Amino acid sequence: MKDNPSLKTWLRIILGLFLIVYALNQFLHFLPTSYGKMPEEAMDFIYAVVVYLPFLYFFEIILGLLFVFNKWTPFLLIVLFPLSVAFLIFSISNQDLLDAIPAVVVAFLNFTLILFEKEKYKPLFSK
Repeated sequence: MKDNPSLKTWLRIILGLFLIVYALNQFLHFLPTSYGKMPEEAMDFIYAVVVYLPFLYFFEIILGLLFVFNKWTPFLLIVLFPLSVAFLIFSISNQDLLDAIPAVVVAFLNFTLILFEKEKYKPLFSK
């Protein structure tokens, strides 16, 4: 992907703000959420991991702040990638594609920013 510094900056800031707002909403409830409209299996999963969710949301806030302030961005994109894929799979498996839009946005921004940073990842795959 051709390097466009201003586009990369805006995408990084949007991803950071998205993570911050999403995580803060889990604590402050200022936006409506779709919890409660999930299939029974999804609710069982949520109930099983509910004790860890505040830590995950706190981690998302830290990630978002680091993205906004452009600290360790290439590393954080790799750290966020499995989380965004899991978020995407979980959201799509709930069979309501409108509720999966935030997961699609996070996965798209994460993947696009990884493509912008691909030169920094080449040493990871060299012998």
